[in-house]
Amino acid sequence: MPLELQQLRQVVALAEHGSFVRAAAALHISQPALSRSIQNVERHFGGKLFQRGAGGVVPTDIGRLYIERARDLLRLADEFDREAMTLGALRAGRVVVGSGPFPAESFLGPAIAGFVEKYPPVAVQLHVRDWDDLLRQLRARELDFFVAETSTLTQDPDLEVVPLPSPHAVHFVARAEHPLAARGSVAATEALAWPFAAPSRIPPRLLEPMLTAQRTAARRGADPQPFPAIQCNGLAPVKRILAISNVLSASILSCVRTELETGQLVLLGTEPWLRLQYGIVSLKGRPPTQAAERLREFVIEAERATSAEEAQLAANFAAGRPARGGRPRRPLHRRAGKP
Repeated sequence: MPLELQQLRQVVALAEHGSFVRAAAALHISQPALSRSIQNVERHFGGKLFQRGAGGVVPTDIGRLYIERARDLLRLADEFDREAMTLGALRAGRVVVGSGPFPAESFLGPAIAGFVEKYPPVAVQLHVRDWDDLLRQLRARELDFFVAETSTLTQDPDLEVVPLPSPHAVHFVARAEHPLAARGSVAATEALAWPFAAPSRIPPRLLEPMLTAQRTAARRGADPQPFPAIQCNGLAPVKRILAISNVLSASILSCVRTELETGQLVLLGTEPWLRLQYGIVSLKGRPPTQAAERLREFVIEAERATSAEEAQLAANFAAGRPARGGRPRRPLHRRAGKP
């Protein structure tokens, strides 16, 4: 008699919880019922999938292989269910997408908002991670697609990378009272003499010239320091750090629009190589659901609008111009030391 999906879910739940009591509670069944079901699966399989002990249960070597296959089958079953629910007029379903901090802060938010407004029965989950974490989730079929800087991904044979229409210039930014703020446009060698905060992992294509600029700054007399000096997973903590210190960062302009317009942050400059090219990344051979395909269209349109917005922001807040709005509050904390 073939195994049922319910039994596969029970095996996976037991492996994840390591206890019949906890797994049964998570599955909303009794412990004896779960125990009988696992015994039936083992009898069908012809061997023990779990070692029982006073400390709980752990998979055997054969059990670990079986559990991985069960997870794959359950993912495929979930995909079939989601595809069935999203056929026709998108009356139901779910899309799971991933992104780094910059796309999430700039154009993915408007894209998702527009999508759920037009298709309210469809739920959207957004995972904000570094690209290596997103890649792992995509290959585990936990994401429909993700948006990321594409320079690290184009050589992977199992990925489909669709570049978004426009590159995004990255500008060094700092608080309006930073010593560099009145200097006009500054080069990377000047900016990177100061402590640098990054909201995510820096793509290797940009990391190499940034490290070169920092080494040049050190040869000119700046104090040696790690790069980046601070690394966060998100823009909010970076903005807070900039507001109370002489630490600086770099950002695409749509992510700092509010801070530029209120005068909290100013642009220090950019470089020709400081550009981010985003793309939509999915698995080859895995057809998108109708809902995922429709959300991709919203992402492309929102990214195009964001690119136009950033061009206007670059013209309005060119490096060296006085900050708009009221004078920023002086920081309440001791600032990071000058290099």
